[in-house]
Amino acid sequence: MSKTILIAGKNMPEAGNFTDGIAFSGRNIIVSGTVADSEETKRLTIAERKANQAAYEEAKAQEAKSGICTIEWNKSSPLSARSLVLQTATIFGRMDEAVLYFDEEWFASKAEKMDSEEIVRGCDEMIAGYQYLALEVLNAFQRRETSEGKGRLVFLLKETPDRIDVLKNPSVKDGLSPIASPLVAAGAAAFASFAENMAAVCSDSIFVDVIIARGDSSMEGFRRDDETGRWVASFLDSYVSPDSSERNGVAWVSPVEKPKEKTEPKKRFGFFRK
Repeated sequence: MSKTILIAGKNMPEAGNFTDGIAFSGRNIIVSGTVADSEETKRLTIAERKANQAAYEEAKAQEAKSGICTIEWNKSSPLSARSLVLQTATIFGRMDEAVLYFDEEWFASKAEKMDSEEIVRGCDEMIAGYQYLALEVLNAFQRRETSEGKGRLVFLLKETPDRIDVLKNPSVKDGLSPIASPLVAAGAAAFASFAENMAAVCSDSIFVDVIIARGDSSMEGFRRDDETGRWVASFLDSYVSPDSSERNGVAWVSPVEKPKEKTEPKKRFGFFRK
């Protein structure tokens, strides 16, 4: 049976190249999408809402036949996080893996101002949303049948220079990568800290492996989203849960060289702390 992976954080359609990279592995994919304007929905009767829900479920069932299905995710809502996880398991019958993707470059390219409104939006999009969803994913994996094995939760961080980097080294402002604002940099730092600490909390878990990965566009494996998607899928395919004697702390993982043949999985990836 094909594995089912949930990809969230970088929404469709911007996440299209990343999902294309994952799709080469043959996985069923649920990917997060932006929430449509709800003003019209608020004016619908109960009967109209039920009819819309039935039509929505039928549309998603048809979409899922391609192996990829987009589900709306309101990052500011804990209920939306729960719905995203439940729909993943419902549409494909299971959820085996989840990738929470924080693309700092993407967030930096969208940030145009720094005011109170942007702070509220940034906290929802770059901090709270990921934390709501991570907890729902962990709860879902905890409910899995033992025979299905461990679930896998990946925190994936793609970094870009921020203002302090420019101050220390002006050459990083080369026009090739967007420079993260203080709000975006704070969001990335919060994501990294949460990822590390969740990996520590779950280090002895019997129901989930938490994997933390990071890199930037100067590194092979992170130059393009499709390349990153392929690397993530290959890493998950070769990953073996460490036993108690191998658990020696929390470490970030990153592609540092091209993948070798699958007969040499332990030589395919390098590990480092940052």
